[in-house]
This record gives sequence, C-alpha cells and structure tokens, in this order.
Amino acid sequence: MIVTVVSEGTGAAKLALAEHLAALRGLAGRKVLLMDADSHPHARACGGGALPVAVRAVCGKSVQAELDNLGQRFQDIVVDADGRDSLGSRAALIAARVVVIPAGDLHGDVTRAARLAERIGNARLFNPGLRVVIVPDQVPGAERIRTTAALQRTLPGAALASHPGVLYATVFGS
Repeated sequence: MIVTVVSEGTGAAKLALAEHLAALRGLAGRKVLLMDADSHPHARACGGGALPVAVRAVCGKSVQAELDNLGQRFQDIVVDADGRDSLGSRAALIAARVVVIPAGDLHGDVTRAARLAERIGNARLFNPGLRVVIVPDQVPGAERIRTTAALQRTLPGAALASHPGVLYATVFGS
C-alpha cells in the first residue's frame, strides 16, 4: 500500500506524520519504506534507528520509477511528498491508495487549502479510488477550523482523523 503525506508549502507536521505512520506500520510487522520525495530532503531520525523502516530520498522525475521498482520489495511505502506542485508530488499522489493531509501545515490559510485540494482533485482524475484522510490542526482557532472545513468541502469523501488513536485505523483500515 502506498500512503502519501502531502501539504501545501513547508511544515514540520508533514514530516512528523510521515515518520509516525511509517514507524507504526513497521512496528506492526510490515516491511515499510519511508520515501522522502520532498524537494528539500530531510535528515530522518527513524531510518537509522532500531525501527524496521527503510528510508530513501527521491525527488523529481525519479519518484514514479522508484515507486514502481520499490513497490515490489516493500509491503507499504509512506511518501513524504513535495509541498508544491511538482512531478514527484503528482506521481506520489497518483500512485497512492491513501493521501494524508496534516491541516496544521496549512497554517490556517484557506488559499493554500484550495491549492492543495486542486492538486488532489487532479490526481483523482488518474486515481479515482484515492482516499483522503485529513488530520486536523491541534491548535485551535477560527482560521484553522475554516481550513479543515474547506478541505472537507472540496475533497468529497475525505475522512477526518481527529484523534491520534484513530489515525492508523483510518489510514490502514485496521
């Protein structure tokens, strides 16, 4: 299963969420790859540690080829996708079964939310079965609530994983 974690712009929540999902899946006994497909690769904490998660940095045109190649070797791939519309981000969205959106990385910006919803909508043209899971911002505020509501309104069928305990089951269906 390919899970793509995506937002619009930069933010620490996207990176942390991708690492968290990969680590949980690895601890569940699955062979997992955490793919850093962000145009600004990050130093990963969980890849070199005791957790059973492989880490690979890939960007641009090679994302699709790497997903095709590595999909044969791993049961699950969690992709930290680029925070902008790029070839790599498009490939990761089209290949995914589930896209996870950390709404906190949108910083309450409804315009960013609209751009992200458009990117995901375009990916759904090629991947109509793409499921969307929104992780709401934990910091309260009217703008942040409007951002999450805008995502839900513009992404039909999007699930809301408002509690960390529900996130794993919502994404992986178990």
